[in-house]
Amino acid sequence: MSQLDRELRSLGYKGSRRSLYRFVATFELASETSGEDSLEASDQQQDGPFPSEAALTLSVSQATWLFFRKETDLDETEQQNLAHLRQAHPSIEKAYQLVSAFLQMLRERTGQHLSQWLTDAQESGLPELEPFVTGVQKDEDAVLAGLTLPWSNGPLEGHVNRLKLIKRSMYGRAEFDLLKLRVLYQSQKSKERKDRRKDRQEQQARHLTTSEMIKGDTNSFSSATMMNEVA
Repeated sequence: MSQLDRELRSLGYKGSRRSLYRFVATFELASETSGEDSLEASDQQQDGPFPSEAALTLSVSQATWLFFRKETDLDETEQQNLAHLRQAHPSIEKAYQLVSAFLQMLRERTGQHLSQWLTDAQESGLPELEPFVTGVQKDEDAVLAGLTLPWSNGPLEGHVNRLKLIKRSMYGRAEFDLLKLRVLYQSQKSKERKDRRKDRQEQQARHLTTSEMIKGDTNSFSSATMMNEVA
């Protein structure tokens, strides 16, 4: 494998050794089958063109990043790599379509298509998507809410992450009193901002209360005037 890696790199190969090992492993697996019939069946199962040089030089993280980004945000080289990758095998094209459809639901909050997407993913025959589909089905109501509703638990998760970070930074060196002080500590600027916000809220509340009182007095005066006129 080292000799093959050196020879390929001398010819311009820029991928990782792990990618090369996975690619060579497909030939080793095919060679273990018996007879030419098994080899032909393996070729029929692939049912696609040989991967291009650009597709072979992409790492897993690079290929995944191309899948998850908007195609309009890719530069010319990245668009070419994505096109070569999608043409490398029908399974890759199928996976790309499913990923794009799910990302579209996520960006446009069209969760009403989730049920159809799960059906398409199950019928795709891609074993790599099975764990994800199973996880979505176990908590489908929550996923549907996340793909439909505008609210997010991001602020809550941010506070939880901050609390965990503080706990780990003082692990074994302090007790709950110090943890409480660090969690609830506020700088002077933060206090001033909160005080100003509180004053604005109180002013708005007083203004609303005054307006309601004036409106009530006006209605009472109008009612008394009408009664006097009738009398």
